[in-house]
Parts: sequence; structure tokens; C-alpha cells
Amino acid sequence: MSPSVNLRPKLAAHLQQRLQAFEEGFRHNLALIGPAGSGKTFQLQQLLESKPSVNLLLLYCPLFPESSRSFLTRFLSSLLASALENSGHNEPAMESPQPACPSLRQWIHLAQPAFPRTAAAVESIENLIARRFYSEAFTRALDVVGILGEESRRPCVLILDEVMHLEDLGLTHAFHELGKRVMTSPTTLFILTSSSIHRSRAVLRERLQLLFGQFQLIALEALEAPIATAWVQEQLRDIGDAKEASSFLIHWLGGYPWYLSMFLQRLAERIRLSGQSHVTESVFLQTAWDVLGSPEGPLFQWCRLRVERVSQDKRGNRSVEALTQIAEGARTTTEIAKRIGRAGLTEAMQRLVEEDLALRNGNCWVIPDPLLRFWLATVFSSQRNDPRMNPATSRQRLENYLQSCWARWMQNRQLTFAEQVVELFSKFSDDTVSLDSKTGRLPHFEAITRHPKDHSPEEATYIIAQGEGKSWCASVQESAVDEAAIARFEAFCKQQAIKPSRKVVICRQSIEPNARLLAKSTNMWVWGTQDLSILEGLYEHY
Repeated sequence: MSPSVNLRPKLAAHLQQRLQAFEEGFRHNLALIGPAGSGKTFQLQQLLESKPSVNLLLLYCPLFPESSRSFLTRFLSSLLASALENSGHNEPAMESPQPACPSLRQWIHLAQPAFPRTAAAVESIENLIARRFYSEAFTRALDVVGILGEESRRPCVLILDEVMHLEDLGLTHAFHELGKRVMTSPTTLFILTSSSIHRSRAVLRERLQLLFGQFQLIALEALEAPIATAWVQEQLRDIGDAKEASSFLIHWLGGYPWYLSMFLQRLAERIRLSGQSHVTESVFLQTAWDVLGSPEGPLFQWCRLRVERVSQDKRGNRSVEALTQIAEGARTTTEIAKRIGRAGLTEAMQRLVEEDLALRNGNCWVIPDPLLRFWLATVFSSQRNDPRMNPATSRQRLENYLQSCWARWMQNRQLTFAEQVVELFSKFSDDTVSLDSKTGRLPHFEAITRHPKDHSPEEATYIIAQGEGKSWCASVQESAVDEAAIARFEAFCKQQAIKPSRKVVICRQSIEPNARLLAKSTNMWVWGTQDLSILEGLYEHY
């Protein structure tokens, strides 16, 4: 049930363009970061299978939690395998997580006739590995890429998938050495990926020369709702009455391909086992328990692994306590401290940030992963509060929570987009947040009105929200926002008797680039679907 089509066509086209530009002499290294399951490896696989150019030597190596010896052996084997494939041999260019076959010694023997310098360099590194000089072996292995490029007379593209695992291998100065090659190897294009968002941003900034323009940083967010919905509906095309279930899945799990794939696969199995032809509430709830509530479920195990990785730390229990409180509705550090105490809280929260489990937005803490947030608030918190709770009670809690999510979602679907925004504004509670590269306070509003009250989806609805002697003006539009829409909104704001302290443009679809520039020039906040998702997650417990 995993995606067989590329759900990020714009990204795929951009990767192809980068390779083409590199072939023409313009190098711009790439770093793809995003949560596990967001499709980074899939994009790399699609790129390799498309064979974008016979003039480029694509060198791919995934990284895993393993020993230094294992990684270095796989890395060197993949370099030789890629060289042989491009010289006419039929050996695979990509490595699998299993041990390489043939062995590194055999790869050296196979490569010697066509690439004697490369084979000799790898052979000398093999001796370093045997003597456990792993850091020196890694440094020399990076030099092999340049030797191979010279000997094959092809520019090299070095692709390291999940590059942050280098930190876990115990290779001294691994990123320093990699950064040196980035700066001094103009004939090698580097493509790196990482699921450790916070750590990888720091490494790219501080050790791989991101500040000097060497890397283009591409963040893989959740899929756009229309693309994700279309794909889910296609997967359920043979199942009746699945349209609402498809839309709710996107809302509940977010647009993460792996999460959706796991759920859809089990949902299809449950429907076949039940002998039914459509999605029922009981089948949906059973599927949710199978994949997320049951300890044997793949999504349960994934969530537990992420939490256990933090809890193993000396102060890990404090981090887990804080994380649970955020999932249960605590938004600020002050509120969290009231529930669990202040001792060691700063260090505990920093650990959550470093592990990408929580992030601070203004003065508010949020859990960016919707699946993890749900699991913590239902399954984990119930088991943590009562370790003796039987599975039936835990399952009932999950089902009740999921049913309440469904009820709120269905109620929200009955509202127009403007009405949904009004509902969101009514929940603001003097929190400070960062949206659209701006940081501001969301005041408690005492009165919220719409102008006009009746409108077509193509037109903007203007919202005036007042409280604490101040006034906000917001333009809410479902269709694409152009320059004319921004100009009309600015004129509306100028007509108000009370000068608005904030002007906000809220769009469900897109805003044209020139319209965004015009909005910025008039000091407007622009909120898109991602910003609205942050706010909905922040106030979901209201």
C-alpha cells in the first residue's frame, strides 16, 4: 500500500533540475530534511531509477544504526559497485540494509581492471578498517570519491541517506571532514537527507557551511491536503463510502505517506476480513487499535521507540513527563511547571527539542507530529498513569478519544471557511506565537464580526475582532489570493474607525508571489494551511 506514484512531483522535478545544472557546471548541494516517513528515501530511489544522466556517477549509501566497520565496508562497496555498473557491469548501484555480497575484498578484485587507482585506494582503507582506525578510514573513504571521479571521468553525485547517523558511529570529526570535501570538491555534488530535523539544521549551519550557500535546505513537510486526499481516495477506490474516511485520515494523521500507508494497508485487510465493502465505524476503530493502540501495532512501536529514546537519558523521565503534559493540553512552560514542577525543566524541554519531539513556537509548546500527539494523549498517558490498566480499558479510551476527534471534525466541516476562522479566533488566549516569520500575541477577543455575512467562495470575507481596546482585521479567502484582493483588503482596513493593530490575510489555497510581496509591504500577516494547522493543534483541547 506504499505510494507507487510520486506524491511530491515538484520536488522530484527540482532534484532532476539540480542534477542537470550540475552536469552543465553549476553545483548546488542539497539537504533534504523531514520526519521519518515523509518520503525522503522514496525521492532518492525515484531519482536513481530514473537514471537522469549517463555522464554522472551516482553514488548512493544509506546509513543505519550499526558499527563503524559495517558502515565503512558498505560505503566502500557501494562506491565500487556504482563504478562497475557505470562501466558496463550489471552489479546493483544501491545497497540494501543486509550485508553486502560480494564482500569488499571481492569488490576490490572486480574493480581492479577498470579502476586500478580506486581499487588500490580502497584496499589501503581496508587495512585501516582491519586495524580499527575507523576515523582515518572514513577520511580516506571520502577521498576515494574524488579518485573515482577522476578515473571514471565522470562528475560524482554522493548521496548519503540519513547522514546524521554519522554522529552515532563514533567517527571523530566526521562532519568536519565531510564539510571540508563540500568546500574543496567542486566536481562532486552532495545530496544529504536526515530525519533528525533539529540536529541536522545545526550541523548544516555550523559544520557543513550552510551559511556560505553551499547547501540548499529543503524541508519535507506533510503532503499538501489535495494531493494526500487524492492518493488516499485512489487507494480506497474499491471501497464504498470512503470519501469522508479519506478526508478524516488526512486531518487526523497529517499528510505523512508512511503513516497513511500503514493505516490504509490494515484498513483494507480489516474490510476483507469483515466481508464488507465499505468503511464502517467499527472497522475504522478496529484498524486504529491494530496499528496504533495495540503493542504489536507498527505505529504503536514507532511512537514508543521515539519516547524510549528520550527516557533512557539520565533526566529522560522529566522530558517524558513534560511531553505528556504538552500532549494533554499544556501550552506554556509556566503551565507545564505547574503540573510537574520546575526542577530540571529547562534541560528536559531542550532534550525534547533536540529529538524533534516538541518545538517552541513563541511562548507556546507544540508537538508537531499529529500521530505522536494523539498516541501520547490516549495510549501512553493511560498506561503511564495506570500500568495495570487492562487492554480493554485502554482500547475504550482510544476509541472514545478518536470518536470525539471525529465529532469535532464533522462539526467543523459543516462550517464555511470563514466560520472556521471565527471559531479559531474565539479560542485565542493571549498566547505569543510565530507564524509567517512573524512573532505576535493572539489576544483574547470579546467581539468577532464578519463583513459581509454572505459571500461566494471566490470572494474574501473580512473579519473584525475586538478586545482589550484593540482591533484586528482579517481577510479570509478560500480561492487563490491575488494582488487585487490584497489592495481591496488594505482599502477596507483604512476605512475602519479604529485603526487595526493587526492585519491578517488567511488563505486556504495559495497566494500569488506578487500578492505576498504587496501584503508584506503593508505589514500584513499571511497565514496559509500550515499556519492554520499549527493553531488548530495549539487549541485542539478547547
